[in-house]
Formats: sequence, C-alpha cells, structure tokens
Amino acid sequence: MLRNILLLLCVAPAVAAAQPAGQIPRELLENSDAVVRSDAVEVVYNSPNDAVERHRRCITILNQAAAGKGFFVCPVDGQSTLRSFRGAILDANGKVLRKLKRGELSYSEYSSGLADDAGCYLLEVRSPRVPYTVELEYEVARNDAILSFAPFIPVTSTSSSLEKADYTLSMPAGTPFGYKARRIGEPEKSSANGRDIYRWRIEGWKALPDEEMSPDAFDLLPMVLAVPYDFRYARTQGSMRDWQSFGAWLWGLLEGRDRLPEELRSEVHARTDTIAAPRDKVRSLYDYLGESTRYVSIQLGIGGLQPMSAEEVFRTKFGDCKALTNYLRAMLAECGIPSDYAIINVDRPRMFRDFASASQANHAILRVPLERDTLWLECTNTEMPFGYIHNDIAGHDAILVTPQGGQFVTLPRYADSLNRMVRSVEIEISADGAARGKVRERFEMTQYEWMMGFRQLEPRKQRDLLLSRLRIPTVTVDRISCTESRGAQPSIEIVYDFSTPSYVNFSGQNGFVQLFPFDGYGSVTARSRTRDFHRETGYLDIDRIRIRLAEGLQIEALPRAAEFANEFGTCRLQVTPTDDGVEMEFRTLVRSGDFPRGELEEYRRIAEARKDAYNGHFVVKRP
Repeated sequence: MLRNILLLLCVAPAVAAAQPAGQIPRELLENSDAVVRSDAVEVVYNSPNDAVERHRRCITILNQAAAGKGFFVCPVDGQSTLRSFRGAILDANGKVLRKLKRGELSYSEYSSGLADDAGCYLLEVRSPRVPYTVELEYEVARNDAILSFAPFIPVTSTSSSLEKADYTLSMPAGTPFGYKARRIGEPEKSSANGRDIYRWRIEGWKALPDEEMSPDAFDLLPMVLAVPYDFRYARTQGSMRDWQSFGAWLWGLLEGRDRLPEELRSEVHARTDTIAAPRDKVRSLYDYLGESTRYVSIQLGIGGLQPMSAEEVFRTKFGDCKALTNYLRAMLAECGIPSDYAIINVDRPRMFRDFASASQANHAILRVPLERDTLWLECTNTEMPFGYIHNDIAGHDAILVTPQGGQFVTLPRYADSLNRMVRSVEIEISADGAARGKVRERFEMTQYEWMMGFRQLEPRKQRDLLLSRLRIPTVTVDRISCTESRGAQPSIEIVYDFSTPSYVNFSGQNGFVQLFPFDGYGSVTARSRTRDFHRETGYLDIDRIRIRLAEGLQIEALPRAAEFANEFGTCRLQVTPTDDGVEMEFRTLVRSGDFPRGELEEYRRIAEARKDAYNGHFVVKRP
C-alpha cells in the first residue's frame, strides 16, 4: 500500500499557487468563459474492490456566469468515500484569497427515489471579482464494485479552454482493461515495480464558438473512459470485455426475478386469455402496468443495476425503470409472449459499439418482437402511447439482455415527414381591419410529444400558450378544445377561435396583412463555422390559411409563389386568389442528419428563403 501512495504522490505536485490570469495564452481566452489551467487525475487500481482516485484541478473563472465551473462536486456511494479535501481561491495575480477546508463542504443524500445510497459533497466556490482561480485537491477511495475508473473529462463544456491536463492509470502488471479515448490520443505506457502505468496528456485545448445545430458536447470534448474488464459486485463476478459479456452478467441479475405470485398470475390470465391477438394481449398488460404501479427510483447498492423482483413490485406497487420493465417482461412470459429487457441512454443516441461500460446506459425499456411488428415499450410512463417509439429513444443504440449475452441494436426512427404539424385557419377580415378566425392545429409523432401535455393544462395556461404563438396585436383566444389520438402514430388536435380589432395595419388607403399570423422563422447571422451541422430530429410543418375580405376591401398586391430546396430541407409557398379573398399554403420540411460545415451558405439560403416566404405580407386597399 505504501508503494501505491508513493506512486500517487510522485505523479503530480500538491496544490500550489497558480500562474496569474494575465499569463493565460491569448488564444485560450477566445470564446472562453473559463480556462482549466491544469487538471490531473490519477487512479491506482489494486483489485476489483480496492482503488484510489486522486484529483488535482486548477481553473480560472473569467466571468460570473461561469462560476459553477469552479464548484467542488464529488458524488459518493456505498462503495466509495471522500478521503481528503483541500483547496484555495486566488486572485487575478495568483495571490491566495482564501483557503478551502473540508469543514466547509456540505453533504447531501437527497434523492428523488425511495432508496438510494448515493450522496454528494458540494462547495459553491465564488469570488466577487473576476478573474479568479480555484484550486482543488481531493482523494476518493473505492472499496467495492469497481465497474469503471474515474472518467477523465478535463473540459466540461465547449465554452471552456484548457492549458494542460493528464490522466494516469496504475494497475498490477497484466491487468486487462478497456478504454475509449476521444480527442486526446493514445496513452504512454510504462512499467515499474510490478505495475503497468498508462498516461494520457493534452495541452492547449481551445474553447469552441457557440454554433447552432451542433453535436452534443459529449461528442466534441476530449475525454477518456476506462473500465476494468473483470469486476466483482455484491458477490457476483462479471466481465466488460464486450457488450456480449456484460449483457451475460446483466442476464444473471435478472434470473429468478420474473416469478409471479399466484394472485398476479390469475390477474394476467383474466386479462389476456380471452384476447386472441398477441399485440392486444401486450396492450392489455401494458395498460394494467400503468394502472397498478408507479415509478420510484431504486438505486441502493446493486439495485442500481439489478431490478426488484416481480413479486416485490406486485407487493409494493412501485418500481424503477429496471423493475417495471422486468415486471412487464414477467407478465408477458406468463401468457406466452417472449420479450427482451434492454438498456439504453435517453440523453445520447449513440453508444460505443466497441467499448462496453455500465455508464453508457441510464434507462431500461422492453422489446417485444411480434410476428408483424416489434414493440419498444416505455414502462415508466404508460402515458406514452402504446406502440409509439418516443423521441428520447427513437434511433438510439441499445443493448438487449439475453441468455446469450448482450446484443447491440439500434432502435428504428421515424421519417422526418411523419413528425408533422398541420394547421388550417379560416379568417374573416372586416372593413375596418378587425378579424375573427378559427384555427385547427394537428400535431403528430414527435411534434405530438412537444404538445402532449396541453390537454392537462388549466384553461388559463392553455390560452396563454396559444396567445404566445400568435403574432397579432391585442388578440384574444377563446372556445379552446383539444382531442388526442394515442395510437402507434399519436396525434393531438387543438381547435380555437381568435379575434382582434387590428389584424390589418392600414397606412392611408392601403393595409398590410401578414401571410401567416404565427411564430415565424429566424435568420442565420453566422458568417463562418468551425464544425459540422447536426440535427437530431427533423419535422414537416404545413400551414393552410383562407382569408375572406369584407365587401369593399380589394387585394392590391400578392406575393409570388416561391419554392426552395437543398440538403437541409425544403420550403414552398403557394398563393391563390379567390372570389372573396385569398388562399395560401406554406410547407417546410426540416431534415435531420449531419451536414458538412462547408455548407453554411446553403443553410443560410434556405433559412432566409423560409423566413422571407413565411413572414411576408400582402396589400389590401379600402375605399
């Protein structure tokens, strides 16, 4: 043990006075709200139940909005402890303003769940004058269930830059482990005293400019994720050499936890025996799941990975995503329908196919392969329509947990054109420019998700939401109704009336009328771009408006029809005069996907074309 401590001590010095903020290279200040002066993480791994992590971090805060980047946050659980802590706040010249001591740390065991052995040490480090520098040094001991090594993410946002950082893993010689390094290169390897030492280094990382339609920060920042191939957890042994082996271990955690009490078996058969179609059987049990249980997080010890048994869920009437997924799996098995427990990440669509780690998944769902369809069921929120793959999992990678081990799969995703909003509007304009109108809006698929909570809002909030989307002065909204279709292709339809005394903006005899009185589309101001475009979800909007003019009002000028298309999407405006007014239709399709950063001008062109067409006006003349 002494040898291990010495190894830690010789890797990096203790907290020392930082260089003045004025010595930060100019190129690291560009686009940056904080500069990581140094970040060193050392992990000494001795066995599956013995490891020490030592962290030394020095960061200069450039503005008060970035103060949170200097906070000390250290999560712990039943398998880890905070051994030591110290730090300091320094002024712009590198002079110590105040030392930080362990007694200042707050500790919270707050959890939204029923059972959780996790806690967190926190210290909100602030200084009234910027720039200032925060230095932190702390040590964490791990005494069991080492499923991963401390991740190395020296820059936590795209708006921070980095002078230098290094990450060191020390372990007994020949210990197998896996890692995924991004934007940091390969490690230097050395061996001494029966141990292998791996070290990653990075210097001069520049902050990235804020750019719309950018990939998630996780995909842009330097990092190292590392795991031991072999681990022990709560008297179990497992492997993370690949997803198949990790999935085999997870399958072992499921075994025996699908037994149903006799009362529940009778309930399952009562609900399904008279139903012929397997899909309808699944629907019946899915509805029963929502009626009879509630979601509660359970993260106590191995409970963070192993679900409660089906018997326990039936007794308590609650469970987390793992427990409720396993519960429905067990009920389906009772009526002869096989299904697969699956883990997935709802925050990021991609998992590393060639690198297995427990931290890549944060949710459990159920796959039900039927003869003519495959269902992906969200068991924690049965308000989500049955058979619909919601946006937090559609197109995401997942791991099926099977008796043969883990199987890497990717969920299907819907075509952009199916994520649709169709709006139909009838407007009557009086001779003085006042107007009354009826709006019918239908939101489908992903756009349904964006509006699915509308029906539960109180009337005042419904009205406020609709008003916020109208570009009409002194407008009122009333007679609101809402209907919802909750099938595999869900939709919600909202109908309402509006009125305004000033729909037409008159200047003398001529009046200007908006083509579409709803939230419009913006411009693209950027003249350059450093990274590729990324849009996770595409959609189709269709606006149809019929305007009837009072007798005496005449159309003086109408905009021309317009159409534009490129790889980012399409937009098309159609304008048709009628005997008593005008009819207009505007369609815009926004495509999902990745696009080269060199296509900025094409993106600007379609954005401008869409804005100009939708935000246009026509002219009427009054007697």
